[in-house]
Amino acid sequence: MSQTFYFDPFDAQFFNDPYPSYQTMRREYPVFKCEIDNYRVWPHYWIISRGSDVKKALADWETFSSARGTLIDVDISLIPVNIFNMDPPRHDALREILGRVLTAKKIVDMEPLIRHHAQLLINRFKERGQAEIVSEYAHLIPTYTMCELLGLPQKDQKKFLKWNLDTLAGADFTSKVALKAYAEMEAYWKDLVIERRKNKTSDLISQILHAQVKGEELSNEEIVGFVSLLHDASQNTTMNMISNSIIALAYHPDQAEMLVENPELWPNAVEELLRYISPVQGLARCTTRDVEICGVTIPKGDQVLLMYGSANHDEYDYIKPNQLDISRPIKSHRAFGHGIHHCLGQAVAKLEARVALQLLLENLGQWQIDEDSVVRNQLVPTRGVAAAKIYF
Repeated sequence: MSQTFYFDPFDAQFFNDPYPSYQTMRREYPVFKCEIDNYRVWPHYWIISRGSDVKKALADWETFSSARGTLIDVDISLIPVNIFNMDPPRHDALREILGRVLTAKKIVDMEPLIRHHAQLLINRFKERGQAEIVSEYAHLIPTYTMCELLGLPQKDQKKFLKWNLDTLAGADFTSKVALKAYAEMEAYWKDLVIERRKNKTSDLISQILHAQVKGEELSNEEIVGFVSLLHDASQNTTMNMISNSIIALAYHPDQAEMLVENPELWPNAVEELLRYISPVQGLARCTTRDVEICGVTIPKGDQVLLMYGSANHDEYDYIKPNQLDISRPIKSHRAFGHGIHHCLGQAVAKLEARVALQLLLENLGQWQIDEDSVVRNQLVPTRGVAAAKIYF
């Protein structure tokens, strides 16, 4: 394999615009091997970049296993147990419990609460003519929503957000800071689970505890892992989806204007923004056998990074994929994965993004981005935005 091409999703030089590199990989290196300096678990991993190959791998959990983790070169024994890092049958049993309690009605009923909270946040800065839109808005809506869903005290929002950023927003998911946050979360969730076992309420944690039937009882470790997963996943993906969408609409004022004039386009616009942005750019799997893709054999036991962000910009699946077009017919995309690990909470994330962006346009009209203020802190797993200032 040629050494003239270089790409590393953990190298900050690719955070701002990885798409030219994705295109090169899809065309010339659809199975690209990345060596890891100072590795911990795996000395290398393979990047799969074509849309069809990513979809096939996600559908084949028996070959591309999640049991050794979905983060690159991370020892999952150091992080909470959760269904992200499981294969069937246990994965399916736990997922079914969550699917049973995260109902369509519960999600629909969240909209007035999310809308009210988002409006309160906008009211704080709309007279200023500018806002640090990440810390003042995009980070706060998912944290508020998570508290409502899980029945967590809103007074602890700052703590929950800090835990999320400490564990998922950096370059090292098992750093001292991350492990400290995991330990603090575990203690907090254990106390919470004990309390919810005694006092059932309408929140998701109580419903998970009391939705079990004989033969599928969850251990305390599994319940704590459930809560930790809901805490992390319900915040991280959505906050970066909202931040990146605000930036994207600033760069595409014609699309923002189309939404103002045609609000019925919002559901499709959210799908197109998800495709275009891909808030989750990629997650890992581990091969359970030797597997050949595009003439390259990936050995059994190697880690593979399935690059959702590249798949969502594949020219074979989308016309002019690097253009944001909210009127584009979207049949499917990989923003929430595919197969047995397809995101169960996607309806909540879409609702939050639609409400957050729609209210922002209704209140502020068009906005401009201060390009020098944009700080990107991650590409994989999420297209992280640490800071961004807008003017309006």
